[in-house]
Amino acid sequence: MEIHMGQLLEKVIRKKGLNISKLAKAIGVDRRSVYNWFTEAQLKPGVLERIAEVIGHDFSSDVPKAIIKNPELIENDKELRDDEYWKDKYIDLLERYSDLLKKAKS
Repeated sequence: MEIHMGQLLEKVIRKKGLNISKLAKAIGVDRRSVYNWFTEAQLKPGVLERIAEVIGHDFSSDVPKAIIKNPELIENDKELRDDEYWKDKYIDLLERYSDLLKKAKS
């Protein structure tokens, strides 16, 4: 039997008595996104990781296969994090370079 991750997520959140609005704000999404996740049978590993970190719950203990259901998704998620790291690094360097140019002109 396939486990409905959204229902599991909702059950854990309600059991802990968490406020949906506060949870959404802590995760960086709106309330509607949280409610939409409740209806999804499968959630992306990145979503589960963020929620687990914020609410302090280990979902792998509820469903060991849920987080490692598709190793390709996990690899893609790691690649996305790597891409995001380098993008942020690049933007930071551009901003510092721009500041240096402004100082040099003054």
